[in-house]
Amino acid sequence: MAVSQLPARILGTGVIALVLMFAAAPQPARAQSANDAQALVQALANRALEILADKSTTKADREVEFAKLFTTNFHTRSIGVFVLGRHWRRATPAQRKAYLAVFKRFIVKTYTVRLRQYAGEKFRVQRATGPDNGAYVVESVILQKSRPSIPLRWSIRRANTGLKIVDVVIENLSMAQTQRADFAAILRQRGSVDGLIKALEKKMRSLDRG
Repeated sequence: MAVSQLPARILGTGVIALVLMFAAAPQPARAQSANDAQALVQALANRALEILADKSTTKADREVEFAKLFTTNFHTRSIGVFVLGRHWRRATPAQRKAYLAVFKRFIVKTYTVRLRQYAGEKFRVQRATGPDNGAYVVESVILQKSRPSIPLRWSIRRANTGLKIVDVVIENLSMAQTQRADFAAILRQRGSVDGLIKALEKKMRSLDRG
């Protein structure tokens, strides 16, 4: 299933983070790290919903702001490599560079389009645990006014530049796993990383027209 064809509530929840200042009394390292992960998700959600609520911004402005959120808070390179799967090892350095650039633009554009419907909704972080196998898990929910709430589970790992989001699971559906299957289908049809890049560029042009 293509990312652009996934239910809007799945795509819409994926984008949410800017690091909050975490001011509290000294705590054990484990608890402090879990709280950092929780603060990351809450601040990302706050910023994303703030962007959506700003009626004075253009579509291009929103894309710029969401691009900043992704670059700052998501480990886009590791996600992109995982999503490409075995084809990453076969790709040339030039193909890898071109793919990662298109991948980031594609995700930002897709989420910008899908997130519009969530302006005015509320987001709540419920708890954070970890690390478990190096990952912190943050449980959260989007509270909708007239529809059931949407549960989200965020996977967060430490990188050289701090905590980074590596996956979001919505109702037991992993965004990274779903995208990997989607790209694998495109690669089977197109036969190469270059073909995948062209397919993603075509999808982005379609989103621009929509």
